[in-house]
Amino acid sequence: MKEYNNLTIYEKEDFLEYEIIKYLHKVSQTTTRTQLAKYLVENVDYIPKDALNSKKSHKTGRSYQPFMNRLSFALTSLYKAGLIDHPKRGITVLSKAGQSINPNDEKHIHELVIQGWK
Repeated sequence: MKEYNNLTIYEKEDFLEYEIIKYLHKVSQTTTRTQLAKYLVENVDYIPKDALNSKKSHKTGRSYQPFMNRLSFALTSLYKAGLIDHPKRGITVLSKAGQSINPNDEKHIHELVIQGWK
């Protein structure tokens, strides 16, 4: 696996989708986006420890967190695939389909995500 910062935007989202599913299987409970981001940065070797740092946009001058943008897109993709639910704003949990999937079957997860966007 390439280092996270060397992945394309789409590869980052794919990678995060798999890691999110693995994490949600591990904890078997609801989680917030902040808890999820913190866990991924602290516990997934390929994600740099400074991933949550803000950057300044060259166009607008505003601060943003590229990692959180990718995380949001990954969560949206998993939601569209029917693998996660958001019972309340800012809360994420595995759906019944997400609970029944093998978290290590990256090919199947990717197929479901692609179907979800169609």
